[in-house]
Amino acid sequence: MNTMSINYTLIWQFKNANHYKVTKCKKVFNTKTNRQLKQCYNGGSVGYWIDGKFIVKNNLNKNIEKIQISHIPF
Repeated sequence: MNTMSINYTLIWQFKNANHYKVTKCKKVFNTKTNRQLKQCYNGGSVGYWIDGKFIVKNNLNKNIEKIQISHIPF
C-alpha cells in the first residue's frame, strides 16, 4: 500500500466561522470535515459557500482574520 500526505500552512480564518481556514497558497479548508472547499459560480460571481452564506472571492479579505497563536502553559 502506498500513501502520500500533503501539508498546508493555515494562515487566516473566517471571522464568523472559525473552522473555515485559508492557506498560504489561497485554498479554503473546512477543518471540521477536513475537506477543501470548491469555488462556486452563483449569480455571475465566483466565491465560496461559508455557513450557508455566499461570499464573493473579491470580498474575502473583509471576512478573514489572521489566526492567533495560542500559548499552552505546559
